[in-house]
Amino acid sequence: MANNHGVATADDPMDMAAHEETYASFISLTEITVAHLLCIVLLLVMWTLEGHGFIALIGLVLTMASAVVGALTGAGWRMVAPVFLLLGLACIVLK
Repeated sequence: MANNHGVATADDPMDMAAHEETYASFISLTEITVAHLLCIVLLLVMWTLEGHGFIALIGLVLTMASAVVGALTGAGWRMVAPVFLLLGLACIVLK
């Protein structure tokens, strides 16, 4: 028979705290990535459909900076949300 002494069970807490921390980090990264991708979609709309390449470049720099700051501070997607709103308003106004 196989030796199952190393197999984790529901009764064995093993390193559950590390698993929960990794899961929380994964969820945070996913939220930031989705917000960042939505900003990139708005940037593509601004650049290709409306022809405002320089403003889209500034928006890209702001989007990347806010995503990095959000990841490092733990604020997550909440740092990218204002940039998303500004880009959305810019798409509407510059149309």
